[in-house]
Amino acid sequence: MAPGGSPPISAGDLEKYGYCPLNWWLSLGKADGLGPETIEGERRHEEVAAELKGIEVHEVRARESERTVMYFAVGASIVALLGMGFFTPATFQVAQILVVVALIWILAAVFFLYRAETLVTPEQKLYAERTVLLFSMVAAILASVAVSFLATNHALAQAAVVAALVWLIGASWFLYRSMRSLEAARTAREKHRIGESEVRYVDSEGEKPKLFVSKRHGLTGRPDAVLMAGEAHVPVEVKTGRTPRGPLFSHILQIAAYCLLMEEEYGRPPPYGIIRYEGASHEIEYNEDLRTLVLGKIGEMRGALARGGGAHRNHNRPGKCLGCSRREGCPERLA
Repeated sequence: MAPGGSPPISAGDLEKYGYCPLNWWLSLGKADGLGPETIEGERRHEEVAAELKGIEVHEVRARESERTVMYFAVGASIVALLGMGFFTPATFQVAQILVVVALIWILAAVFFLYRAETLVTPEQKLYAERTVLLFSMVAAILASVAVSFLATNHALAQAAVVAALVWLIGASWFLYRSMRSLEAARTAREKHRIGESEVRYVDSEGEKPKLFVSKRHGLTGRPDAVLMAGEAHVPVEVKTGRTPRGPLFSHILQIAAYCLLMEEEYGRPPPYGIIRYEGASHEIEYNEDLRTLVLGKIGEMRGALARGGGAHRNHNRPGKCLGCSRREGCPERLA
């Protein structure tokens, strides 16, 4: 329970109150309507949640695949070297060793070629491209020299080389898998403008993750996502409707409420919260003034609850009433 025994106030309720106090009052104890816009908004919200959660899945898969590439490449080298060492005449040993090493260097060149496409600065790309060139030249030289040694034959040695090639094929598959996973994660990060931040929390209607609670202020909420900015937990609220010219006051109140919850949960106030519209993203500075504003609005809401009424329309805009979900039955509507 909130201070004084009153029920807790959610960040979503605070957003409604910021939009129009009467909208919030009329919504108490009632489920939001399941009109076409609401259903579409929920569907798009779940799509965003799946994409955000997919970032971690793809990046974990990429790291696992990169480790497997290394294991397969090392295994291929060991198999080839053992086979050639035990079963192959000296001149043919040299040829096969050179071939296997050349293949490994080619594989490394392909990896650096991919990484070059994901780097940001021209200096980083130039360094990666030079690395690709070096690996490719060494692989070509090794393969060319190996051809000159191919003069003898041995069945067991060939079997070892075939086994090594199979392992290299496995390494190539996991390299391809790693590249695809990194590309999927990179695309999602760019789409949602996350950068390199770690996604620590994602809200989903299906999974219902942790509810953040401030017992001190009687506030609850689930932000759409929480990112790590250094040691701070930064809440993100994703709005799937139209993109306004600037962040709406009601949305600022909501993201500020999430910042307050992060401060209570982790003992460190986030420097800002993020409001994401489809066409814009805004970092809302979380400071003492905004914190005071949120607590003041919570106090107003709690006062209305204690009086059993007293919430009224806070605007004179007919267009806002036309777009209000509580327009029907509202005693103060303008249109």
